[in-house]
Amino acid sequence: MNWNSGLRAASFSLLTIFTALAQQQTFEIADVHLSSTARNFAQNFGGVLREGRYVNRDATMLNLIVAAYGIPEDTISGGPGWLSSDLFDVIAKVPNGTTPAAANIMLQNLLAERFKLVVHNGTHPVPRYVLTLARSGSKLKSSSGSGKPGCQPVQQGGGQAGPTDPAATPNIKVACHDLTSQAIAENLRQMAGGYFDHDVIDSTKLEGSWDFDLEWTPRGALAAKGPEGISVFAAVEKQLGLKVDMQNVPLPSLEIVSVNRKPTPNPQGIETTLAVAEARFEAATIKPVNPDAPPFMGLLYTGGSQMRAGGTLRQLIALALQISPNIAADVLVGVPKSADAQRWNIEAKVPSTGEGAPNVVGGRPLPPPLSVGLEMLRGLLLEQFELKTHSENREVTVYALMAGAGKPKMTRADDSERSGCKPDPAAPRPFSNIQTMIGCKNTTMTELAQNLQQQANAYIDHPIVDATGLEGGWDFLIGWTPKAALQTPQAPSPDQTPGAVVNAAAPNGISVFEAVEKELGLKLVKQKRSIPVIVVDHVNEKPLE
Repeated sequence: MNWNSGLRAASFSLLTIFTALAQQQTFEIADVHLSSTARNFAQNFGGVLREGRYVNRDATMLNLIVAAYGIPEDTISGGPGWLSSDLFDVIAKVPNGTTPAAANIMLQNLLAERFKLVVHNGTHPVPRYVLTLARSGSKLKSSSGSGKPGCQPVQQGGGQAGPTDPAATPNIKVACHDLTSQAIAENLRQMAGGYFDHDVIDSTKLEGSWDFDLEWTPRGALAAKGPEGISVFAAVEKQLGLKVDMQNVPLPSLEIVSVNRKPTPNPQGIETTLAVAEARFEAATIKPVNPDAPPFMGLLYTGGSQMRAGGTLRQLIALALQISPNIAADVLVGVPKSADAQRWNIEAKVPSTGEGAPNVVGGRPLPPPLSVGLEMLRGLLLEQFELKTHSENREVTVYALMAGAGKPKMTRADDSERSGCKPDPAAPRPFSNIQTMIGCKNTTMTELAQNLQQQANAYIDHPIVDATGLEGGWDFLIGWTPKAALQTPQAPSPDQTPGAVVNAAAPNGISVFEAVEKELGLKLVKQKRSIPVIVVDHVNEKPLE
């Protein structure tokens, strides 16, 4: 008997059986549509199973493939650039007792059926940080078992960093208890995310659980601290006797052969059949804030079932409607003057089940996606402040993003490049007080305008409108100095002789306006334009009793 042939036949038979089983696992019915969430307000934690439904909101195609196949995003290759930009909602009915693993297989089949996704399995070397023993050997202490498993921050002494003095930033110090070597690797990525742009893989071969303290300098303050700073890599080696370095690690991968940008149409009436009730806070208290209290603006998940929101009424309305608060004065009109004076604090309880409930991912409770949190905030404003609005076009002040005098200092992107922007810690910085350079791939000028509007909010006080005339995606690198860290021009001395030449102070940074011009070859020009705005028809100055 030919054993190789027999093994191949047996393997083929098993593969046929598993394929048939996978094909049988499909969603009973599914609603697939483009998400209404603005890109800069999107947040995805994967799919969740709730009350006979599978719900995956604000997901890019990459997010959906990661959820379906259970592999990291950077092990997925091929496919068009829009995989990381277009947002989709998937809401599907599942049989009773469906497990997360079964739902993932159902999602695989849905992507194949509705998006015509075709993939090839393989193995591909990808960069990963690998945790190993240092030459000095482990300095970890065997766990006493007395502490709660995990890492807790330790309060550090010393001054607080000022806007122009990152060298005064205190080190980060944590006390960790009862961690396996694998848990150490996972916690390093979470605690020192500024250093780790890839997962950390444990290769120490250490058994048991360990206690340790670890102290390092935040990435943004490392250069400013000079010899007094310590990177997390040096800290791990000196303090723990371990070593972290980058290696290419062969991991299971997927190659995308083909995929459609638009899903096949939903069956008629499916949106109504699978409609999910709008998320609402289970309870909330709204109180005016003392003018002398430290200001807080935003929406924050504070753990458990609690969320907190704060700001003026204009800021809260803008946030709830997915408008960056820094441009709300132009985009949100018809708001009473009192809406810019009184600040409010909202303490809310999220529901324990259904939309808005915390998600459990990897055994950890996570907040609902940001868009769902904002949906609950919007519902509260509708009910308690009786908010009513409509949309229309009006002429307002904007920053027009325009082409400069010469050629753009950007590179045309390949359509297959994954679109998106992320910090590039290795990129050279023209000024030391630029926190990080941002590398963008296959990014349209409309996306650039939206990103600048949100990420440079200290500079940008009006909406940014793309007026470059540049089509398609572009690759570029951009970075600017935080506004508070720019050198304030020195006022002329009252004793100065009229007409005397004054030496300008050496520049200590670059504004976002200068960065757009010098680094990209574009410019931001303030002008009047007609754009869509939100008109407030009615809002109470105070919440209902």
